[in-house]
Amino acid sequence: MYEAGRGPIWTVPILYIVLPLLSRVAAAVGGTLIVPALLAVALDEWHMASCFATVALATLAASAPGLRMPAPRELRPSQAMVVSALGWLLAAFIGSLPYSLSGYMTPLDAYFESMAGFTTTGMTLLSDLEHLPRSLLLWRAFTQWLGGAGVILFMLLFVAPRGVGVWRLYVAEAREERLAVRAWDTVRNIWLIYAGYTALCAVLLVAVGMSPFDAVCHSFTVLSTGGFSTRTASIEAFRSPAIEAVLVAFMILGGMNFLVHSLLVRREFRRALTNAELRAMIAILAASIAVVSLDLMRRYDPLTSIRLAVFQATSIMTTTGYTTTDVNALPSLSKAVLVTLMVVGGCLCSTAGAVKVARIAVLAKAAYREVLKAILPPSAIKPLKVGGRVLEPDDALRVAGFFVAYMLMVAVATLLVAAEGHELTASLSAVLSAQGNVGPAYVSLFTLGPLAKVTLIMCMWAGRLELMPVLVLFTSRAWKELF
Repeated sequence: MYEAGRGPIWTVPILYIVLPLLSRVAAAVGGTLIVPALLAVALDEWHMASCFATVALATLAASAPGLRMPAPRELRPSQAMVVSALGWLLAAFIGSLPYSLSGYMTPLDAYFESMAGFTTTGMTLLSDLEHLPRSLLLWRAFTQWLGGAGVILFMLLFVAPRGVGVWRLYVAEAREERLAVRAWDTVRNIWLIYAGYTALCAVLLVAVGMSPFDAVCHSFTVLSTGGFSTRTASIEAFRSPAIEAVLVAFMILGGMNFLVHSLLVRREFRRALTNAELRAMIAILAASIAVVSLDLMRRYDPLTSIRLAVFQATSIMTTTGYTTTDVNALPSLSKAVLVTLMVVGGCLCSTAGAVKVARIAVLAKAAYREVLKAILPPSAIKPLKVGGRVLEPDDALRVAGFFVAYMLMVAVATLLVAAEGHELTASLSAVLSAQGNVGPAYVSLFTLGPLAKVTLIMCMWAGRLELMPVLVLFTSRAWKELF
């Protein structure tokens, strides 16, 4: 803690490092409220317009003192992780205010909805979406679009000056790949690719029969692999194979590594298509679709079974969360496959959540190598390779450590949700869905009490940041460096 005699209080790191950066996060999120506010004015939704304007002005006013402070040029890893973890909590709080001020949700439910939005988790506590103000639906979808590429990345691109500890903050938001030599250029390239795909998706959705408003909202939530829809019945409400086909294509794009997208933009198609993680994701997805299709054929005709399997499996594996059927009514085998996909997730450095395909591949190969060690002489054991790259022992250990921490958090959270009286399997599916930033769960979210809601909020937050920044936030060492 801060002690007298250590210098002026404004030299305490939490004031000259954390406060300026969090103020910029607040300003970035508050500034985006102008978008739904303008739509509310255009649609004569004056109550919502006043809510958005009030939150935007209050946020910008509150962040003004911090904005006047110079942003730090250098950050320690722990400081970047604390900023990232707190930044997401702050963004969700600001994003929740329009829901609660408008009277549509209680503060806790509003924070749940906002956290689900920014973490691109398709869980919602709103019902009868068709009768909600369109400006609120746009804000709901827009939070997922912002969260998909990253709240901190959005702040770095539009609010923070160049060089403000960019790489530390980039990594702290659960990313590692460089798309360019300079970190700031990597951030810019991610947003350019992301925005370009979003615009293309909106155009294609309009072309296949979706209204412009619905197309914009769904283009926001499909590229972000978020899963919020403008319809209570999700994509099932549209009853359009063409719309489903477009969404499946963009869900897969959302689940792909941004490095692969960068290769595609540069027309390096061979390198992109030979990416080991992408090929593994497609293989797992294809196998899952085959199993679910065969399982559904006991109830439906072959064409319907394949259509349902393709959409549900793609949606769950990419952690988007759209549905075209009641997932609670699926056969047991199909449910089991989808729950497994909730754990696997998409590719690293994508908008998808969960453990990620590359980590699953490392764990599988490491386990196989341990089996070989038990039956073969040491000279016959080959180095651990993934995607043609030899992994160091520390790499495999780091992945194993992440997986253990991930599953321990799942176990604890499941017990907390079950403590409210929910069935254990339903509680487990809800936690896996929340922590994997998926959405659909085999439990009605409207039956959740405060303990379960807070638990799932924590799971969504930790899952989106891939645990480490959240774990660092709760260590005494990190806070000692800030005081």
